[in-house]
Amino acid sequence: MKKILPLLLFTLITAQAQVIDAIAIDVEGEPITTLEIQAVQQKMSMSKQAAVEALIKDRLEMSALKKANIQIEPSEVQAKVQSIASSKGMSETQMKSILAQKGLTWDAYIKQLTNEMKKERFFMEHIARTITAPSDDELEVYYNTHKENFANAPTQMSLVVYASASAESLKKAIANPIQPTQGVQKKNILASSNEMSPQLSALINATEAGSFTPPVNTGKGFVSYFVKSKGAQQSGFQSVKKAVTMQWVQEQRVQAGQDFFNKLKSNANIRVIRL
Repeated sequence: MKKILPLLLFTLITAQAQVIDAIAIDVEGEPITTLEIQAVQQKMSMSKQAAVEALIKDRLEMSALKKANIQIEPSEVQAKVQSIASSKGMSETQMKSILAQKGLTWDAYIKQLTNEMKKERFFMEHIARTITAPSDDELEVYYNTHKENFANAPTQMSLVVYASASAESLKKAIANPIQPTQGVQKKNILASSNEMSPQLSALINATEAGSFTPPVNTGKGFVSYFVKSKGAQQSGFQSVKKAVTMQWVQEQRVQAGQDFFNKLKSNANIRVIRL
């Protein structure tokens, strides 16, 4: 009996371990395990049902990508990596170091990035084209319904852009703007605050007319803006039409994606084995 007991205990523990990491749901032949559900719950701080829905959505998306045969070339991924690194003002080596500190390997990051690029391409080729461009009348109705979202009307600004590959050269130009500085390019522009990124708009709004913004590292060089003047805020639908269009399109993209997912889910073969 003493010999049988350890064997029986081992069998029970093994069986329990298999259940802990067993297949919980089968989505179009793609498995979701109990451990995956638990991991998503913990990492995303969500309920079990929300984790299950997120994983089902992921499997349906991956199945759709396979059926559509979406391909992303390594050169496209590399270009995306360089673009991301440049936008954050860092090198690829620095990116790798930061990811390693967060416990993410470079191969895992590239795989994740490739999947995101596939999803975006699939969306543009199969979902975005179903969104019909709005008429001006539709946009104006949308604006009147969501006026509180467009309370900050745009401001017209007259600026001089100082750009250089060298931070030191740019600082010399700022210190003596009348004197031409080698390696520094200047360009006069008229811009509206709603055409800028929120960060740039805030930077210029915080800068008094007749003075320079602090130099900004763009990842490809350094830029400073001399604020010649800031006009009065504009008002009405026409003044915020671009912002209205962007918000309308974003809402339509989200809705179109959700509608497509709901259609996939309703037609999919989803088999719940254990939860």
